[in-house]
Amino acid sequence: MSKIENQRAVALLIATALPLIANTEAHAQETSPAQPGTPNIGYEAVPLDDEVTDSSAMEAEIADLRAREVLAQERITDLEDRLERLEKVAGLAGAHPLNSDEQAAMRGRGLGPNVMAPVYHGNQIELQRGPRHFVNTELQDQEDAPQDAEPGRRREPAPSQSVTDITEDTQGYFGRRFSFETGVNYTHFDDARINLSGFLALDAIFLGRISVDEQSSDIITTDFTGRFAPTDRLQFDISVPLIYRSSVFQSGGAGGNAAGLADARVEEFGLGDISFGASYRLLQETVRRPDVVLNARVKPPTGRDPFGIELVEVVGTEGNLEVPASLSTGSGVWAASIGASALKTLDPMIVFGNVTYFHNFPMSFSDIDEIEGDQPGSVDIGNSIQFGAGLAFALNEKSSLSSSFTLRLGDETRLRFVDEEFSDVIGSGSTVGLLNLGATFALTERASLLTSVGVGMTTDAPDFTISARVPFRF
Repeated sequence: MSKIENQRAVALLIATALPLIANTEAHAQETSPAQPGTPNIGYEAVPLDDEVTDSSAMEAEIADLRAREVLAQERITDLEDRLERLEKVAGLAGAHPLNSDEQAAMRGRGLGPNVMAPVYHGNQIELQRGPRHFVNTELQDQEDAPQDAEPGRRREPAPSQSVTDITEDTQGYFGRRFSFETGVNYTHFDDARINLSGFLALDAIFLGRISVDEQSSDIITTDFTGRFAPTDRLQFDISVPLIYRSSVFQSGGAGGNAAGLADARVEEFGLGDISFGASYRLLQETVRRPDVVLNARVKPPTGRDPFGIELVEVVGTEGNLEVPASLSTGSGVWAASIGASALKTLDPMIVFGNVTYFHNFPMSFSDIDEIEGDQPGSVDIGNSIQFGAGLAFALNEKSSLSSSFTLRLGDETRLRFVDEEFSDVIGSGSTVGLLNLGATFALTERASLLTSVGVGMTTDAPDFTISARVPFRF
């Protein structure tokens, strides 16, 4: 391009730009406010409606963002506080472990072993496991909040009564200064055997009397138990049972007739063996260890003893059926037991187990045989040991289900007549296995209904048991 053409292009560019610059300056003068000392030529700056709307919306958005920032900061602070308490529970470096009281308060109240919910008491914070339902994290409504509630605090979670019922029934009513319990237990036994009285001729033919004897027994026990716990680790109790027994004896082949059938019923009602017990909580449950309780019990022979009860022949059976003149309501000897039980909460499951050793002291009686006349001597019932284990599930705040199995191994009974040595009673040793299925229902804040059904798993065990108990807490 030549020099002349360049000059023409520059001139054309300047001519085009000058009107634009002039219009811009005029518009600036019209929209700008008058400066001090400068006469106003009649124009006034008026903002457009769109500009006003955009400014108001921006201010509202900024205010909303600031409110969200404040709320987010409060939540972050609360989460940091909860994290610090979780580290304290876990015993991490720089944190102080919980004491035994704080750890015991966590038992059976949470969604998991490490899910913690703080409860505020003024400036103090109590750490405990949350309830079995979701905790409301919203702030309390000012109209519904109590007068002494501090604004912004979480509502204190209510403990699960169903879990409390399971724990107290298994371990003891620690922390309840007084409690009372009444219960009814029904037990049923069935036993059948073939009796042979005679001799075997030519090693093939039996000559004598054959009878098929069957015995069914029903026992109804009504217990009244009172408990006193002076501290949250020690408990004393006393149990008073009233026992009703009914036994039906049947024999086939009565009077030498193969089709003959005879039966007789014997009933007894009276006081059973009263027992006194004491329990001590050795360890309180924490996140890592179970709740451990030691217990001991003493049982004096306050019921009717089973020794020296004579057999009476049923009329018309020609000696084929003999029944006891009365039935016993107690063991007849002093007895003591010592044991330990453990419980661990593994939400939503509770696992428990126990072991107990029973010792029966030998005693002397004026008559220890069922034949007529007094046969004085001594009786050693024998000792036994029992193992038990089970688990329970809290269905909701008011009900729970449980299952357990107990196995009791007993020694053989020994008898000693005067001037003789002890001799074992053949077949008196026992192995009692019982499978229990239970359900718990909270009736009120201070009363619950505990039910269970037991099924015998061995020949020495009862066929089944049914029990219902109602503890009252004061």
